[in-house]
Amino acid sequence: MGLMSELPLVVASEKKDSIPMKSPPIHYVMWRITTGGVELSIKHYIDYFWQRFPLYAYSLRTPTEKIYNENRIHTTAGKENNWTVYFNYFLYCRKHKSAIFHLLNGGPIILLLTLLAGVKNPIYHIRGTIYWDSKLQWLYLKSAWLLVRAVKRFYPIHFIANSNHSANVFHEKVLAIQPEVIYNGINTSAYTQKRYQRSTLKNIGYAGRLHEGKNVELVLQLFELLADQKPELQLHIAGEGPLRQSLQERVAQSPFSDRIHIHGFVKDMPTFFASLDLLLFLSAYESFGNVLVEALLTGLPILTSNIPVFNEIHGGGNDFTLGDPSYYETLHTRFLAAIENYETLSQKAMTASYYAENKFNIDQHLAEFQTIYSGY
Repeated sequence: MGLMSELPLVVASEKKDSIPMKSPPIHYVMWRITTGGVELSIKHYIDYFWQRFPLYAYSLRTPTEKIYNENRIHTTAGKENNWTVYFNYFLYCRKHKSAIFHLLNGGPIILLLTLLAGVKNPIYHIRGTIYWDSKLQWLYLKSAWLLVRAVKRFYPIHFIANSNHSANVFHEKVLAIQPEVIYNGINTSAYTQKRYQRSTLKNIGYAGRLHEGKNVELVLQLFELLADQKPELQLHIAGEGPLRQSLQERVAQSPFSDRIHIHGFVKDMPTFFASLDLLLFLSAYESFGNVLVEALLTGLPILTSNIPVFNEIHGGGNDFTLGDPSYYETLHTRFLAAIENYETLSQKAMTASYYAENKFNIDQHLAEFQTIYSGY
């Protein structure tokens, strides 16, 4: 069920006696509360910070799901009309301008409204690398970013990126500043409990949104390359998105349709990854890649496109990289070579698993934000 569009702004009774009097409230601002990656990551913040700070969540658009514990964080929902969204958010900022506003992307217009409303403690959390899709979008969004640059002389903004790659893209395309980098945090123990070294290739998988740019079609093509030679091989696809129907139609036409399984939203991802022998992730763009970290933590071998952030995650150079997804012949050749050396790939995945466990632990991530929040 969706949340009501307007809720009274009160701090839930469960935490009244737990919060130090001088702790500033934290307002997490999201475009829409749904079962996506950003929105679900807020759950970790809630569990960690609800006894330290008064917590609020603001959904600029009407939420599709009620996913937060209202005893620990209070949620306010916006509308669907653009002008109403902007006007209501501006009023909300004015009412809470002394608080910390942690904006999980949102774009330059939302950031600009936050600043113009007088919010004293804005944090802009960069979790993407695509800022415009057309020349028209570039024109008005780049103009909005230039206004942000002008206004930020009077309002300090803490820019944080979720990887060096996303920080560099922001610096090159958007504003000539270098954001602080805080990697996404993962609940590593849930995945490392499932860790083991694979020995045979029977189940290939994909996990993520079924969205243009994720290149799930390429995953299907590479699976079909092997399927005729390996009659025991299965393909498992986890995720939801606007391309699900067209993907199902494509699968129905495959000569191997009985061996391709579309699972939709999977709640128990550690078990899903533990059931696989190889993950293919050939996205055209990413600012991070939680899916890859989670998969590696179970010891699962991965093969990816050549996005720079993926090397930040696995640290394995070309061991796990097939190349640019625009060049299928290169993907094809490197994929077959990797399969020929599956045992080596599996061994290297175990090494990368321990690397990822040390680098992307959720406790480290939360401790870094604790330091930032406590500085206000």
